[in-house]
Amino acid sequence: MSTYRKPTLQDIARKLNISPASVSRALQDNPRISQALRAQVQKTAAEMGYVANTAARALRTSKPDMAALMVPNLSVLRIDGNLDVLQAIDEELGLQGIRLQVASYHQPALVPATMRKVLADPRLAGLLFLTNFITEQLLDVISRSPCPAVLVNAFPERSWEKWKGLRTSGTENLFGAELATRHLIANGHTRIAALVCEPGQRDADLREEGYLSAMESADLEVEPDFIVRCDFFRGFETGCRAIHRLMASCGRKPPTALFCSSDVIAAGALRGLSEVGMRVPDDIEVVGFGNHPLSVAMTPALSTVTHDGTSVGRGAARLFTKLLNGEDPKDPQLLQPAELIIRASSPIRSNRMLNLPPRTTPKVTT
Repeated sequence: MSTYRKPTLQDIARKLNISPASVSRALQDNPRISQALRAQVQKTAAEMGYVANTAARALRTSKPDMAALMVPNLSVLRIDGNLDVLQAIDEELGLQGIRLQVASYHQPALVPATMRKVLADPRLAGLLFLTNFITEQLLDVISRSPCPAVLVNAFPERSWEKWKGLRTSGTENLFGAELATRHLIANGHTRIAALVCEPGQRDADLREEGYLSAMESADLEVEPDFIVRCDFFRGFETGCRAIHRLMASCGRKPPTALFCSSDVIAAGALRGLSEVGMRVPDDIEVVGFGNHPLSVAMTPALSTVTHDGTSVGRGAARLFTKLLNGEDPKDPQLLQPAELIIRASSPIRSNRMLNLPPRTTPKVTT
């Protein structure tokens, strides 16, 4: 049984009894080849089903036109609007003629090896890192990148020294969580629980820190059982289970308000609260984080904190383009401001809003 083989330049050259170089020039409409021969070569190529290898041609004739989006795994695209981030980056870079390629490194220790493979491609223009798992090792690797590199969906916010000099685009996780928790405090709640994530995810860690900071500023005690950890990747399922664990542990003194570090976790929490017979917002008020498209369709509609993935992605792509063009970005670390959206799950019950401390990071928008 024969197998199909794509025709090559050499096949066309043999059929027409000319050199492969002449075939290549004819297919590119090079004026050094007569118009009659160009027409004959192009007609023969079409009849034989020849398809030009544009990638190989780009290696020979074009400047680097590919950006590698480095991710720990594809599951990260399911988190907190990261698909919006990805789409915005792809669209913005596409306008500049830059193609996007996704490269998974699977675990932090494999980042250098994955980078070496990506950097070996002469089409590579630079790197974008999209991850919630930000370690000192990763920051070291990014800071030593030999080509333009941007950290996406991340911002220092009470940072390590290693953040200095990095190009980043992110949102206000810490301040947004403070905003949500202080709204619940202003509504008169003192027993406020939180569904947070396992340590090690930068944005989730900052949201937990924002919740704790707001509680401390209001001199409110955080009972140990009031902090329940969930899985970012299985937010709905673990959010629902977390409610059952929370209510089983707090006995006859359940919380009257709940902060969730993602809207998907909050959706699971709403299901769990219904299962244990607690009404929202009558028995307990709930605020999420992320402004997921379905947050307005939940029952009741979910109060939440904005996470504008489109603006984050667009900002990252513009930073990248400036670096690629040799420009020094005026704002190398872009911050999309967090805003509180109040809906039926935590209606305003007081005309007062507790004073917030000044933002810990500059408010920069693209």
